[in-house]
Amino acid sequence: MTERARAHPSGRKAADVVAAALRRRVILGELREGDLLPPDETLLAELRVSKPTLRQAIRILESESLVTVRRGPRGGVRVSVPRVETAAGYVATVLGYRRATTSDLFEAAAALEGPCAAMVARSRTADQLRRLRAAVASEAEAAADAQQLLARENDFHRLLIECTGNGTLMVLCEMVRVVIDEVTARYLAATRPEVHEPMLAVGTRTHGRVVDLIERRDAEAAEALWRRHIRDTAASIGRIGGAERVVDVLG
Repeated sequence: MTERARAHPSGRKAADVVAAALRRRVILGELREGDLLPPDETLLAELRVSKPTLRQAIRILESESLVTVRRGPRGGVRVSVPRVETAAGYVATVLGYRRATTSDLFEAAAALEGPCAAMVARSRTADQLRRLRAAVASEAEAAADAQQLLARENDFHRLLIECTGNGTLMVLCEMVRVVIDEVTARYLAATRPEVHEPMLAVGTRTHGRVVDLIERRDAEAAEALWRRHIRDTAASIGRIGGAERVVDVLG
């Protein structure tokens, strides 16, 4: 490790290099959630950097929510694990800045989640099928409570994505889902039961139908149904004239 950025092959500043080294330890599990970073003296000797550089590196990690800094006699730098929610919140801010619309969001969800349904249909296991069936049954049990039903329907989307076993898809879909959750919650609050209850009922039935297609390993039909389901949801929400821009959803 060196203080001089130009001495590093990437040309990065020393603080960035130190932050990357510590970040790697978190990612590899060498530093676990809740662990305290070693004392400054230990890190300074190990990384061969100055105290200001180490402090700047820790500020970088703090801005990424990978550490929390507690000051005072009993303070220290404690490790946090990377969370999708943190990244999703930042992505939502970027989408708002880029003037993305809620229609964009649902179209992105259809593009991402449709192939997920196909992937699960091709490779599903008996246990995954059981979990999907149980999730649909859980939705039916919550039919009398719109808020609970909406939460369970949103959870079904996440379960379907999880069943792909693809970590990248899980992260990408979650970034979109976080904002969609807010959009659908606002829709529920802005409409009367006679408006939103039929849409929720259709959602539960569609979830059951996609599980049937997954059980039959009909990947093409599962993907088509799931894309249509997401687009139909967007159309239903659009008809009430709610927030059209992500920035308005974020408040």
